[in-house]
Amino acid sequence: MEIRDNKTHLKQIDDIFTDILSPMIQREGSSKVYFYRIIGCDDEEQYLAEIVRLDEKLRSIGNYIFFDERIQITNDSSLIEQARKLFEQVPLKDFSNGAVSNLLDAQGYFSLSSDLQINRKIKDAFGIVLNLYLSNDRPVNVSIVVNFVTKMLLWLVDYGKHIAKKSLYNPKIIYWGSPKTHEVYFLIFMSLIGYDVLVLNTSFNDRFEQVDKQNIFSFVIKKTQELPIHAFPTKKIQEVQQTHIEQPTKPQQKTNGELINSNTLLLKDPIVVVKLKRSENPFEEVLIPLNKRSGYVGDPYPIVPTHFVRYIGVPSSSDDLETEYYNKLYTLDKALQTSGCYLKFLEGIPAPSAAEGAQIPPGFITNLYKDRLGILEQILQAKILPHMNNKLLDNTIRKTFVDVVDLFAEKSSNINLSIVLNFSLKMVTWLNRYLPKLFAQCNPEMSTRAEYNFGHNPKILFYGTIKPHEIYLLEAFHKIGCDVLFIHSSNEGDKPFQIFDKEMSLTHLINNKQNLSLAPFPESERLIRKSTIAYNASKEIEETIYSEEVGLFKPWQFESYLTQPITLKTTYDELKILWREPSKLRPEFKVQNKKVYIPNLFAKINGVNEDLDAYWLDLKEFSFAPNTKLIKDVPFTEINYTKQELYQTDYLLNELGFFDDVKVRKSRHYRFGYLKADLQHFLIAKINELLSSGILLSKVDEKFKLKILMTILTMDDSLIKLIEVFDFPHDIPKVVVYDNKKETFSEADAILLAYFNLIGIDVVIFTPTNYKTIEQQIKPSLFDVHQLPLVKFDLTLPSLDSITSAHKPGILSRFFNLR
Repeated sequence: MEIRDNKTHLKQIDDIFTDILSPMIQREGSSKVYFYRIIGCDDEEQYLAEIVRLDEKLRSIGNYIFFDERIQITNDSSLIEQARKLFEQVPLKDFSNGAVSNLLDAQGYFSLSSDLQINRKIKDAFGIVLNLYLSNDRPVNVSIVVNFVTKMLLWLVDYGKHIAKKSLYNPKIIYWGSPKTHEVYFLIFMSLIGYDVLVLNTSFNDRFEQVDKQNIFSFVIKKTQELPIHAFPTKKIQEVQQTHIEQPTKPQQKTNGELINSNTLLLKDPIVVVKLKRSENPFEEVLIPLNKRSGYVGDPYPIVPTHFVRYIGVPSSSDDLETEYYNKLYTLDKALQTSGCYLKFLEGIPAPSAAEGAQIPPGFITNLYKDRLGILEQILQAKILPHMNNKLLDNTIRKTFVDVVDLFAEKSSNINLSIVLNFSLKMVTWLNRYLPKLFAQCNPEMSTRAEYNFGHNPKILFYGTIKPHEIYLLEAFHKIGCDVLFIHSSNEGDKPFQIFDKEMSLTHLINNKQNLSLAPFPESERLIRKSTIAYNASKEIEETIYSEEVGLFKPWQFESYLTQPITLKTTYDELKILWREPSKLRPEFKVQNKKVYIPNLFAKINGVNEDLDAYWLDLKEFSFAPNTKLIKDVPFTEINYTKQELYQTDYLLNELGFFDDVKVRKSRHYRFGYLKADLQHFLIAKINELLSSGILLSKVDEKFKLKILMTILTMDDSLIKLIEVFDFPHDIPKVVVYDNKKETFSEADAILLAYFNLIGIDVVIFTPTNYKTIEQQIKPSLFDVHQLPLVKFDLTLPSLDSITSAHKPGILSRFFNLR
């Protein structure tokens, strides 16, 4: 049984556990993929043994993805926001008409391979799955669809790379458990682009029935019994075989009869309970006294709502966002200094010094510990943690210390007792270094009071790059009752926290949209210009009037947009009429999804008129249009680079076969650095678009890609100026070529003409000889050919300035003998 189109077939087989291991070349046909879901279980022991064997073989083959009861999705909020922003302006109706697929294709999300057919298959599969989702779920608003598409897109970025690997074996997926609804769609998508998919679901909870209702996209094997979904069998074996650094030990007996374990180590006395407080304005709310915050409970058993905020990136601003950001940090710093108990880290936390290390009893290093519990017990019994002369605070410090060490052991990989001991002693040293002074500043009379006043709690600010151990100290500060602010101007700085707090339960993340390179913490306020109310009102009015939908455009409004050419098919008379029309007045012009659709012209005019004067007059009309470059001879492109320089640029190609924007702009061959940043990005984006456009007839291999790059980077200044002055909705730049000889266009000429067409520039070629010229380089289907009556050879181009329009009397003038 075969299902789907003629590019990817779904294949039914007798033994999925055997046949899924077969190379593609051995399967009947070259594009057979397997997609099975096995629901329930008969003989559990035999079934699990088969799964273990299959898993081992797939791991040995490689190109294999295993999903254990869920498909993980990135928690990088910047990537999520970047993906979601793509769809901000997309109406709900456009999700089902291919607009979203075209948008993602233009952004390069489907370009996972250098093989254009694979990328096309990815795009088509995405459209199939999106329409299946819209048909099944019938979402009522855009945000629901955006959530689905964003999730699919992020999954594709994470798991779709295997399709580009060259191997005898196509990629494989095993999903253990019962996939959620969105996961079902993603598994269908992966099957459509060429992955073998096997869903192993021992329960009868099968959501495929709600999505793939007719079993079009997958085959189902239903067993007789239902079993709960336990741990994947291979995982069970690994857990049994794994050697832990800590073996369970019997609870040790203390002298007073109290049992010792990591949860009850001398910690039965009351402590301060700290609750994570979340706020979108932490710089202001951190200054509010604890006893004024919602959720605060005082003596005798305090509950204190405190902040632990990761403030990442820079808020967007209508003014100077960098200056506003650093002035905000400066103001915050001054406000925290007035609070009385404030600790600021700007260059990390200094490691324990030799003098501090000498305060640790020497027996800690030489003692042989059976487990982590022994380390914790000895530290607590030795009383080397800071002593604050306040029972409630002392209990809280001891409990926090134990919790932080346990947390470190839980979250660390390849850990042993030596690492735990070193970490524990570093925490002891740091807590002794900072806590006594910090809390004494908040409460000068602390040692003489029976209860600790939690009205004003300490503030901790950490700015810049942070190391994993330093995060645990910040966690300790927070659990003891401090407000903690971690600040970094870029998403890069948050990566250690993304490992520490994947579930976002220990900290509150505020991820701003903009990023800046980390700069020194501000020591003074910067000068800034601020917008007036009238200015902001004017900007709002502009945004309303000059929108994509209204159709009124201000100069250079879309200079940060990309263009999409819509090359018009016209008659010769229409070509002459439309030639001087601005882009916005031509049919098919539109602005949508951060892209300007340019109705441009690309034509070749063979032969000449019977009236040669009329032919020259037409050529003059074309050539004298505003912003037009007349090329009088072909080939017209000079090669301004050597073979050595050509091959030196191969490092500019990325793993997907496209040019890296940043590397190109930094290369020594790049000479467009004087242009606006948006235009530079535009030029490189269009080069990459040309690589996969299929406009040129030549095979676009690596060498030809380098030729494309160097030809464009070294083009004549007069041609660059054509692009510089192109304000997309207005007058379209033009290239007119007069070709009257046997010499045809060179490869470099064709590259430039194809590039201009892709940008949206008008191109017309006059060929009085009727020779086949540009057709040998560019696909003939992409331009019009207009045939005039006569053929002329060696027809020299006259001075067009001397060509004038000879007025001919009309019929009525001749009839009435008028002159």
